[in-house]
Amino acid sequence: VVEILAKFKFIACHFFSYNLCLKICPCITPHYTQPRKNMSIDALVINLDTAEARWDFQQRQLQHLGIAYQRLLATSTQSLDSLTYEQWANDWQRKLRTTEVACFLSHYRAWQIVSDTGRPWLILEDDALLSERLPQVLDSIDTYLQAGLLSDSLAFDHISFETRGRKKLYSRHPLPQVFLPSSFGINLHNLYLDKSGAAAYLLTPKGAKILLDTVSATGAGLADALLCHNESLVSLQTVPALALQMDMVTHYQLGLTTDLIQNLSQSSISNSSNHKPTANNLSDTLRFKRRRLLAQAQRAHKQITFRNTAVYQEIEPIHRDFAYLNTLS
Repeated sequence: VVEILAKFKFIACHFFSYNLCLKICPCITPHYTQPRKNMSIDALVINLDTAEARWDFQQRQLQHLGIAYQRLLATSTQSLDSLTYEQWANDWQRKLRTTEVACFLSHYRAWQIVSDTGRPWLILEDDALLSERLPQVLDSIDTYLQAGLLSDSLAFDHISFETRGRKKLYSRHPLPQVFLPSSFGINLHNLYLDKSGAAAYLLTPKGAKILLDTVSATGAGLADALLCHNESLVSLQTVPALALQMDMVTHYQLGLTTDLIQNLSQSSISNSSNHKPTANNLSDTLRFKRRRLLAQAQRAHKQITFRNTAVYQEIEPIHRDFAYLNTLS
């Protein structure tokens, strides 16, 4: 009962309005570039207060792209006591690391901001590298969202801009070129199955509510898994990819020469010194296995369901779209 009440208290405290959070909580810091005319899709950058080098890089990147941004101070592992950790670590398919719980809580707070403000946001982790064409995509999407021109068949809750070296299941044919003109050379596809990626995505208020309701109903999980495996979330994917994390630069052979990106690319979530914890007891072990088997069955069902209308392949970025990053060091 104590654990349930404590978890309820955590969730309830995040239902204060965004404006109130700005007044009483220093974790959300507004920063403004020269915003594009009528642009209302700002970036919310999740960043630890100790990761100043990454924050400095994100500011230079977003200012170059002309995207207005705000800083959301990430939840640190040091701020998690053992009780809070245990409250959130046992809801997924295995016991979560402390870094994974902290990452989940950071994204959870971002989802609450999207819900509270009632407008879409570009949510970024602080190691996200962005395509130079992302601003025009955001502008175009925002124009149609504000005008209410999207039909039910084109409605969405979440757009993934990222690629991370793993295959995705997405529609064989792109959506009609309604809010992304063909001159952009970028298509939007229905995204049916993704395996990782929470470094760069657009989330609508409706999508945020779906995610928050999911957490209330089923508990915590890996942030990218909650995005990728939510049956209620209508997700889209850009092709080509418009974002990737710093540690994927070598994988995609982007040819970035700046030492800064190489120095900042080390992940704090799954490095060799951050081992997976073991289950507390046999009951938890069996519950984790049951959840994992169910998730695998759901993924297999999707692949069978969409086998004739979707493709299952890795999405590549366009190298030249990231060349500007060499000038930011």
